Amino acid sequence: MNIPLLPIVLFGLGCLVGVVGGIMVLVAAFRQSLVWGLVSIFVPFGNLVFTCLHWAEAKKGTLVGLAGLALCGGAFFTVPTELRVGFGKGGPLALAADSQPPAKDLTAQIADQRAKLETQNAVFAQDGVELSREFAELETRRKSLPAGDAGALAKFNADAAIYQARTTRRKQLFADIEAGQRELDAMLAKRSLAAAGGTDGRQVVMYSTARCPACQMAKQYFAQKGVRYQEIDVENSAAGRAAYERLGGRGVLLIMVGEKRVDGFSAQALDALL
Repeated sequence: MNIPLLPIVLFGLGCLVGVVGGIMVLVAAFRQSLVWGLVSIFVPFGNLVFTCLHWAEAKKGTLVGLAGLALCGGAFFTVPTELRVGFGKGGPLALAADSQPPAKDLTAQIADQRAKLETQNAVFAQDGVELSREFAELETRRKSLPAGDAGALAKFNADAAIYQARTTRRKQLFADIEAGQRELDAMLAKRSLAAAGGTDGRQVVMYSTARCPACQMAKQYFAQKGVRYQEIDVENSAAGRAAYERLGGRGVLLIMVGEKRVDGFSAQALDALL
């Protein structure tokens, strides 16, 4: 949130003028008497009572204070309209929330989740190689530990504890990967349902035959992802066969996602389109 300089300057000047006005009223109260001065400082609304009863003495300071208040109010009205509306809806915190960038769309979230899983899987695989090597080294050391060498035994136990801690972390990473994959599957299913449901005008059409193994794999994939689709058996439907030939089909399986096509079964290609 960027506020122009003018409102800040006016507000600061208004506060300064208001403080000066309050000091002027306080000085007038002490000039009237010590009691009035102390009352103005320590008694709630004492300065207001003094102003009402001794207007002539407090007049100048009060007017200066009102001028400061007017400057503060003027500062508010020099703030751009959209910022004033934001303050009216909940103040600076609401403005900060409104200024946040919009949430990423589902396709971007899927891409981010895939990248995260790729990184985690790479780390998991690398840890597996390193831990296998460390285990072999520890096993060799264990078999060759000198009898009665407390120092060597303590060092071995410390290294074994480090190995065990890394193993525990790897198990947690595996659990995180599984959870992340489930989250990715849910996002893919959500996007697939939206696509098949016609929210963006696309339809999923599968040109198949009853004896096609790839077709069975595609059906299982669509069922797992929750994708609604239209199946056309090109052996039992003359119109379907004609539509398939117009598309330049080169054998089943052929899947159309809107205007995009997938020849054969490829989960990766379908993930990118659905």
